[in-house]
Formats: sequence, structure tokens, C-alpha cells
Amino acid sequence: MKTKLISIVCVFALLLALTACGGTGSQAQKSAAEIADAIYSSQTFQDTLHAIDTDMIGDYYRIDSADLSDAKVYVSGSFSTAEEIAVFQASSSDAVEEIKKAIDIRLEDLKLAFENYVPGEMAKINDPVLVTKGNTVVLVLADDTASVSDQVDELLK
Repeated sequence: MKTKLISIVCVFALLLALTACGGTGSQAQKSAAEIADAIYSSQTFQDTLHAIDTDMIGDYYRIDSADLSDAKVYVSGSFSTAEEIAVFQASSSDAVEEIKKAIDIRLEDLKLAFENYVPGEMAKINDPVLVTKGNTVVLVLADDTASVSDQVDELLK
């Protein structure tokens, strides 16, 4: 009886030790809003950025809503800067490629809009922070690309 009790206690101790070492395996993915809001609240922008309604994203990025599972986009409030934050979570890996194509088109549109209007903004457009991890695609147009890039990498871990 005593041996049986010791065996049971040892088995429970072993299970407890294995469970403690196991970890969670994966972290919960941050929402598009959490990522975009974190970038906006911690980075410095020349302009006040405004979040656009989800139903307006297609007007700016020409992305089919079926390709998105989540999104948050901030644009320049005065439209006098090219500053922008766009976080997209694709509905599939195929949709990631469509989102990247839409971002390329958006950047071309911004180049046309700013090259003669505010040429100083071209540096942001020509050197965007563009990061893809899994089904999440992040685009940020800002002055301090190094700081933004580090933050995006950290947020997508």
C-alpha cells in the first residue's frame, strides 16, 4: 500500500514537472487595432492621424473585404503628409499576396499625389516600413523608420 501511494505521488510530481516546463506553445495573435494603436500611440508623427472606418478601407487600398479578417488604417488628418499606418490580417495566405499588391498600388497612388504637391514626403513613400508575418501585413509611412521597424517586429512576435 505504501509503495503504491509513493508511486502515485511520484507520477503526479512527474506530471506537474512536465506541465510546468511545457509553456503555452503559442501566444494569442494581436488584433489589427492593437497593433495599429500601439504604433500610433508610441511613435512621433508630424500630423494628427485619423482612423478610417472599416468600410472605407477599400476606397484607400482597393482590397476585397473577403481577403480581410481584420484591419485598421490611420491616415493623415490634413492630407498634407503621407503619414499612414495600415495593419491588415488576411483571411488566407493567398489573400496576403493580394494585400501586398494593393499596398503597392496605394504607394504608387501616394507617389503621384505627393511628388508635385509636397515633394518632401516622398522619402516616407519611397522607404516605407512594410512587414509581413504569417497572415499579418503592416505598412507604416513615417519619418523614423528604424524605430517603427523595431516596434513592428516586436509587436508581431
